[in-house]
Amino acid sequence: MEVITEEEYLEQVEDSLKPGNAIYNADGFDEIDICRDKYCERNCRAVALPSGINVELCNELFYNSVNVKYQRSESCNLMSRFYISGNKGVVLPTFKGVEESYQELAGNNYLCYLPNCEEIEQFFSREHYHLIKISLELDFIKNFVTGLESIPQQLQPLLEGNCTPHFHRNVGKITPAMTTVLWQIFKAPYQGILQRMYLESKVLELFVLQIAQLIEGQGIQKSTNLKAYEIEKIHQAKEILISNQAEPPTLLKLAQQVGIHHMKLKQGFRELFGTTVFAYLYEYRMEMARNLLLEDDISVAAVASTVGYSNASQFAAAFKRKFGITPKSIRLGKI
Repeated sequence: MEVITEEEYLEQVEDSLKPGNAIYNADGFDEIDICRDKYCERNCRAVALPSGINVELCNELFYNSVNVKYQRSESCNLMSRFYISGNKGVVLPTFKGVEESYQELAGNNYLCYLPNCEEIEQFFSREHYHLIKISLELDFIKNFVTGLESIPQQLQPLLEGNCTPHFHRNVGKITPAMTTVLWQIFKAPYQGILQRMYLESKVLELFVLQIAQLIEGQGIQKSTNLKAYEIEKIHQAKEILISNQAEPPTLLKLAQQVGIHHMKLKQGFRELFGTTVFAYLYEYRMEMARNLLLEDDISVAAVASTVGYSNASQFAAAFKRKFGITPKSIRLGKI
């Protein structure tokens, strides 16, 4: 997989930002980027709030896999990520208590503090990354602290001001309460100063839910025993599955296409993505359908056909089972 630096990656983004594709100080955001380069198509919004919170709303579809090398500074902030969709790999130097490589998976939320290190983020082709990234200055968090007894153990060294260990934590699954706030952020209804105030309040609410989940001990740090070449083959299988979503191959055929035993594919897929091969396909179809219904002028029947359903009624039932709302209601804005 190609490896580029953060600077080279940002140059690609800048070169693809034709006049009008970068919008500044609009809809309550500092910058809105809508562009397409050799790696991906993106629609991202960013805002730096006066309180010391930076927020990025990322919606990116990658066409080509790429490793992006980031150099994290010594004054790194606490980072919080919520993955609505998309699976990403991360490679780090060796730190006590932190895996050298791990996956950040759709449907999960993460919290990390990784100052003064070189981090490689692995973006995979045909992955649709839909997530919210939050960067919080430590001084902002300290303003709320009256005692450490109610603070998660991982955060206590940060707030005590001692030598803070690096950490990366899979806090847990995105809860229904988090999902509600995430979509309120993506669909924030205001403009200008009201929008920024609304975003700040919702981001704080989201962070509170994350810290509460961390305190409750719901999250577990995941590691993998898969070899690098096995991870690559499983991602290839996922790409084939997505490319043929209307008529997907059988598990055995899929395994043969990528050159891995079908049991290793089955077990490895669950380990990497937290679900079965065809449950992943179902989730992918439903997320694609929701995005089409929210963003495009396309009929419900056409959306059903696009995501591999020949029967619109079966599609509507599957969609409601997933999101608790009908496709027609999404189209009418009743979310």
